[in-house]
Amino acid sequence: MIITPIINELIPELETFCNEAEVLGYNNNSSLKAMKYEWCKDYGEYFCAIEGNDIVAVAGCHPLPEVNDKAWRVMFRGAQLPGYNKSFGLNKYHMSAITWREILPAQIEFCDTDELYITTNIEHDASGKMNRTHRLFKNLHKLGMVNCYQERMTLYYTEQSVWKLNIDEYTKRRNAIGEKHVG
Repeated sequence: MIITPIINELIPELETFCNEAEVLGYNNNSSLKAMKYEWCKDYGEYFCAIEGNDIVAVAGCHPLPEVNDKAWRVMFRGAQLPGYNKSFGLNKYHMSAITWREILPAQIEFCDTDELYITTNIEHDASGKMNRTHRLFKNLHKLGMVNCYQERMTLYYTEQSVWKLNIDEYTKRRNAIGEKHVG
């Protein structure tokens, strides 16, 4: 698996990803517009995971001045297609998700700050999976992977919880899975 910033040459593969996401009901990833792709690229970066010739997962990162001038939002519009993560079963540290296990380390390196935040929707569920993600982050909080920065914050007209990534704990847990699964 290759993790890379999305470049113009990958737009056809990204559009294919979006088409598959739309069929799956991943509304925030159903088009480049829904992903806020151009906006995110203007301010930050969008990363993807490529297996073979296919983009199988995406997540963006961008500055988050609503928190502070050093804050970055990671895992923005993060999504992965089903069926590409066969070697990992369920994992309480969420390392079974390509976005979390493979893309997040690239975002940590790119952002060059220890002020990294992830948001989860509290009520509006654009894909049918966001409420589950919010519950997952409550569990990751109990494990020390994230800290709840703000339980309710309106960002971009959406009520969200804001979680600060505990980079040290994340890195410790990420390194514990070994390099055998990393391409």
